[in-house]
Amino acid sequence: MLRTLLLSMLFACTISCTYAQSNLEIQLGGSNFVGASINAVYNIPISKSGNQYLSPSFGIGVLAFEGPDVIIHAGLNYQVKSWGIGTEVSGFAQSPFWKSEDLGFIDMLVYPNLNYTFSGKKRWYLKLSTGAYFAFSKREMYDTKNSSFRFEGDVIPGAGLSVGYKI
Repeated sequence: MLRTLLLSMLFACTISCTYAQSNLEIQLGGSNFVGASINAVYNIPISKSGNQYLSPSFGIGVLAFEGPDVIIHAGLNYQVKSWGIGTEVSGFAQSPFWKSEDLGFIDMLVYPNLNYTFSGKKRWYLKLSTGAYFAFSKREMYDTKNSSFRFEGDVIPGAGLSVGYKI
């Protein structure tokens, strides 16, 4: 039963993605905090009229100041026409390619947000978002070789700006 359900979901996801609109965008702020990322976004239509869609996004970026060198970005937005609501998550890590110092920066940032997309001429768009930052730090438990994320306690307002191109 579970196997059939998983195969059906995989098939449905594959079919949905073939009708999806692919976008490439540069995001400043948002779940990147004070940083930028290059993201791949897929607008998957979920209504016949084309006014509603899910937009998963994946990307990689860098911070604007000294600290962890790599941002790994993922998000999911629900869009109705130009308005959207969603959540983005960014992980902050040391670069595997060059030496960097650990300055005690957070390990993960969750950014639930509301957003509005301005469609430009041709295939360009501008997306503005506003939300809250929830910061988490990784806590190592050396005696059990496990780790967990600890909420840092402060929720602060945040904003993001994305410039994108529909491929």
